[in-house]
Amino acid sequence: MVSSKKNAVIIFTFLSVLCVAGCDNIAPKAKKAAAVPATVTAPAAPVAAAAAVTSADEKLSKDVLAKVGDWTLSVAEFNERVKNIKQVVPNFDEKNVEAKKTLIDELIRQQLMVHEARDQKFNESKEFVAAMKDFENNILVQELVTDMTKDIKVTDAEAKDYYDKNPDVFLKPVEKKVSEIMVLTEAEAKDVLVSALQGTDFAQLAKDRSKSKSAANGGDLGFITKPAFEQMGKAIETLNKGGVSSVFQGPDGFYIVKVDDVRGGDKVAFDEVKADLIKGLTSQKQQQVVLGKMAEVAKKVKVTVNTDLLDGKTGE
Repeated sequence: MVSSKKNAVIIFTFLSVLCVAGCDNIAPKAKKAAAVPATVTAPAAPVAAAAAVTSADEKLSKDVLAKVGDWTLSVAEFNERVKNIKQVVPNFDEKNVEAKKTLIDELIRQQLMVHEARDQKFNESKEFVAAMKDFENNILVQELVTDMTKDIKVTDAEAKDYYDKNPDVFLKPVEKKVSEIMVLTEAEAKDVLVSALQGTDFAQLAKDRSKSKSAANGGDLGFITKPAFEQMGKAIETLNKGGVSSVFQGPDGFYIVKVDDVRGGDKVAFDEVKADLIKGLTSQKQQQVVLGKMAEVAKKVKVTVNTDLLDGKTGE
């Protein structure tokens, strides 16, 4: 079982989750996320008893856990916050009574600060009002998009049809296993090429004559999808397994390359890409619906943009 001290640290760390969870009644369908600090400092001391509990002469209704001024915390609201913390911290023990008490303390502490901030009229500042307006707009858009796209689905048959009609999209990248020989002059490179074409082992030639760092490994560069420089890419582009290039100039000298093996180029199995394909096609459908709605609304609502202001003009 998680200790009360450990739970206190976890709860303190995820106060941002509590703030987000408090928006549930505003946007029940909107997805929520909380940033997790890289380090955690020790939590503040528990709220004093006078602040943490209701006075003896005030009775709370049976579904209210705590009250701070006009703010109340119901059992359902508390459980929702616990659920949000559990999503971020899977090992949070929601059955631990001490952990729950610490969580309530944190919520009360937060509301005390909110109360003070309102007393100082921070909620009336221009910055606060603008931020709340942006928040409201974002939630409204999320709600609208969620409602418009909630029934959009892509079937296995639709995914398979797209897979069959777009075979090139699902080809594995071609990788070629390449070996190189680099020398300092064109004449020497041509001499090395003649030896290679006459059957001398390419790896041994690389060890004996190449000036590149790969010489010790017989010129082996391994499987590559992106050659080190453009000229090498052009040289190996048309080579099949066992093919040797002509001499070409590179950044450090004159090169000859050999393709030792080729892999890839075959089609990925449908079952391997089905889940990602369905996800991508669903997103595509959703975007089409949203763009269609935007075009429809644009016909009803007048939109005017003063592009001159983008150039710093005053419009005078």
